Amino acid sequence: MLDLLRAAAPTTIPIRVLVLAGAPFGLSDNAVRVATTRLLAAGKVESDERGRYRLASDTDALTHHVERWRSGEAQRRPWSGQWLAVWMPKGTLRAERRRSLRALSLLGFREGLAGLWVRPDNLARSRDELESDLQGLGLDAHAELFAASSLSASLAQSFATRLYDLRALDASYDRTLRGLSASLNRVRDKPLERALVETFVKGGRAIRVLATDPWLPTELLPADRRRELWETMITYDAVGRELWARALAATPMEGAPAHLSAMARAS
Repeated sequence: MLDLLRAAAPTTIPIRVLVLAGAPFGLSDNAVRVATTRLLAAGKVESDERGRYRLASDTDALTHHVERWRSGEAQRRPWSGQWLAVWMPKGTLRAERRRSLRALSLLGFREGLAGLWVRPDNLARSRDELESDLQGLGLDAHAELFAASSLSASLAQSFATRLYDLRALDASYDRTLRGLSASLNRVRDKPLERALVETFVKGGRAIRVLATDPWLPTELLPADRRRELWETMITYDAVGRELWARALAATPMEGAPAHLSAMARAS
């Protein structure tokens, strides 16, 4: 339900649309209504009027982060070799620390030294923008973001070689790309309901890869395979939108669920 609501954010969706969209996944009318009521009680969704729902306002930062996948390589800028660092205070509550660690992970920070999370300073955002994004995603307000510009050569080399599993990242691009490409070749020929489920699942997996990617500089990891995955996902997203538009032709939804599953399971 959260994925479907992300499709239309910030537009509200009638419960009948959620029921319709849940049907291809085997969700009954009652199951959708019960789940939506529970999300409302938990503060995950809001209702402007009877029977219409949207994501709660505190999910906006996460939704915005997910949608950055559309920018592709424009999220990066040339790397000077410098690093960004975030110092995390000790003594925070477990739930707060968990939110902080998720926020740092989503923006590609890894623990380089005890209490210090780092990443290459190659994102095409200002320090203030990054700080705002991190705090919106749940970073502790007492954490400190700063440029680590005087690292020793040995420490910088250590960060570059041990913080990221480069082989696993490249393998995830390749595996996800092959899955998308195969799906593109067959999905239009499938019965509509099966095609809806496939675009949701396959597209969601691809966007999860892109939305949780650290967007490392090419000096650490060549970008060719990731760029190919992104370009293929742009095409796949258009196909998914077309299919969902056919299924929900009379609804106010502006997007298709093909690109929504990325972050719901990222925590």
